Amino acid sequence: MTAHDKPYPPPPWMMHGYAYFAPYRVRTADLELPSGFEVAHPGPFTVGLLGFVKYEAPSPLTYDELIWMPTYVKAPGFGPRARGWFVSVMYVSETHTLEGGREIWKLPKTLADFDVRSDGCDVRANDGTRMSIAWSDIGKARSAPKGRIATLQYNDGRSLCRFTGESRARVGVARMRATSFTSAHTSWMGFDPSARMPLPAITQKDFASEMQVPTFVTRSGTRG
Repeated sequence: MTAHDKPYPPPPWMMHGYAYFAPYRVRTADLELPSGFEVAHPGPFTVGLLGFVKYEAPSPLTYDELIWMPTYVKAPGFGPRARGWFVSVMYVSETHTLEGGREIWKLPKTLADFDVRSDGCDVRANDGTRMSIAWSDIGKARSAPKGRIATLQYNDGRSLCRFTGESRARVGVARMRATSFTSAHTSWMGFDPSARMPLPAITQKDFASEMQVPTFVTRSGTRG
């Protein structure tokens, strides 16, 4: 199959929509990271991020997404660039982005049904996980400078996949929490609905984000 035969567009993807992210306290001892990964800022606790993203037109693919990033990681054996948020859970509502995310960015995407409302959403994943989230804005979102995020994912043991995304958005503070949660999967490592940190959530309104071509970092620290 050639690149143009794929059921998803080639990167970079120019994505649009809105998002909510909330910080959770995570016990470092509860993390089971891939081989070679370490918590970037070690201690008895670290910070994880629970996120909901809705990608809307004119995005090349439109869908809902639930993300759990239990910690910010480093991989010392792969050089100084091997740092980023580790994504252990990513549920999506659309099959093409599932295939593209797994193949291009090595993200652990799983299909799920989303019931999205103005004040939250209910997620029913194909792996049996169930979660309800509530959110509300605090004040108005305002234009902010371009932001950037990086993720670091396991690839094949010889290289790691580093994704970077840049976005512009109106950014504001919000309340966000998981109101119910059931899952039997270890990929939810460290997640505790009651461990919501006493910090505001962040909302991004009308974002325009570029999901860039990933970089594959080898054990020598070179790019693939």
